[in-house]
Amino acid sequence: MAAVLGIRHGEVENPDHLVYARSAGFPLAAAGRQSAEALGDALRNAPIVAVWASPLERAVETAGALAARHGLPVQVDERLIEWGGLVRWQGTPWATAMVDPDLLAMYADPVGNCPADPLDLVGARVLAWAGEQAEAHAEGVVVGVSHEAPLVAAYLAGRGGDWAAFRSVNVPHLGGIRLVPGPPEVVDPADALTPSC
Repeated sequence: MAAVLGIRHGEVENPDHLVYARSAGFPLAAAGRQSAEALGDALRNAPIVAVWASPLERAVETAGALAARHGLPVQVDERLIEWGGLVRWQGTPWATAMVDPDLLAMYADPVGNCPADPLDLVGARVLAWAGEQAEAHAEGVVVGVSHEAPLVAAYLAGRGGDWAAFRSVNVPHLGGIRLVPGPPEVVDPADALTPSC
């Protein structure tokens, strides 16, 4: 059974500091591309057997940098897409969104106050994807490039669903969550996948 690692996409080009959520047109920034390529180089000897991505451009770009070092295609799975909780604020400056009482209420209860895409179901869909990938490959590592909220949701779901902890777990750009074997754990992808000699 393969191990499965979820990695957050690289830094995004967003000079206006907007909530981009599921918006198109937010590719990696130059620094994000360079960092993704550096991570790809660091993982070039890792036993990666498949690379998947959210359909959003920033995730596909990041996945491409990781897959290229292994001669693998990037496969896309909708279950890795960004959490829908912020869609309502797409295009709004973060400074404005963060003082909206509705956003604060949603963050306080991302399951009950987000009926369109409750965080528990987001975590379940990412873990279902990870379980399928672990079963589909006899060995090696499968990488799925996603977004911070879905990875945190999978982390929390795999550890018993303490949804009040949602805002206290951080996955930085190009940071990772080991999804399988569980329970999920926050990891540095370069440390998790680089063979030690």
